[in-house]
Amino acid sequence: MGGERKGSVDVFEGIWQNYLREAEEPAFNAQQVLFAERKNEALKAILPPAPARVMECGSGSGEVSAWMAANGYEVVLLDASPSALAFAEKRFQREGLNGEFVLGNVYDLPFEDESFDIVTSFGLLEHFEDVDKVIAEMARVTRPGGMVFADIVIERFSVQTLGYIFNAAVRVAYFTLKGKPTEGVREAKALFKPDFYENNYSPDAYTAFMEQAGLRGVQFRGNRPFPGLTLPGVADRLYVRFMRAMMPLWRKFDSSGSQFALKFGAGWWAWG
Repeated sequence: MGGERKGSVDVFEGIWQNYLREAEEPAFNAQQVLFAERKNEALKAILPPAPARVMECGSGSGEVSAWMAANGYEVVLLDASPSALAFAEKRFQREGLNGEFVLGNVYDLPFEDESFDIVTSFGLLEHFEDVDKVIAEMARVTRPGGMVFADIVIERFSVQTLGYIFNAAVRVAYFTLKGKPTEGVREAKALFKPDFYENNYSPDAYTAFMEQAGLRGVQFRGNRPFPGLTLPGVADRLYVRFMRAMMPLWRKFDSSGSQFALKFGAGWWAWG
């Protein structure tokens, strides 16, 4: 297998440079807030409790690490993008949180063996062809009895695909009303063909990579039965109210480990 596709790091660095220029603090809509709340609730039940030393690989905005730091974990954030680390550091400063920010490569993590109790990634592993090497590095720096946890969103059909179809139609309609139909079509296409690489390994393949890295008791679950939708303010809030009302079923979906959840869920959670 080859490495991460050329250009991925540059693409993400460009994205985070734009975020740094445009906003002093991240702006989340009601759906994103709810999705983060549910993810953090699930993490409480899955991860070893604090106090523990945690590294987030490919930390991006540092959203999850900030939540962990606020809940008693000692956190290290690692990313290959200087702008992503700067963005995350600003978040920590605003929220009065402590964290260590490390510019590094997930192929060669700059830490000794068995340095962390927990090693996590959120939206990282799908961007590598030779993901087995990345998982092996994450396992190398994890202490015996610790945990490697990954939130994975690969290129595949899922409930979010239906969301992309809806969102594409919204973009086409919006720009058409503004007299820019070509721009609407371009924006819609971008939803289905991002600038960065995403692999399409199966749950069985990911499980095998984790077991080859020495992880034991690997678990794999599909999560989130609702798509993220582009909606105006009132509709966005109504959609969130509906999802909150469905939360008991949502929790059952996330914890089921069923084939239906693996195929239909917006993402996967894997740990060992």
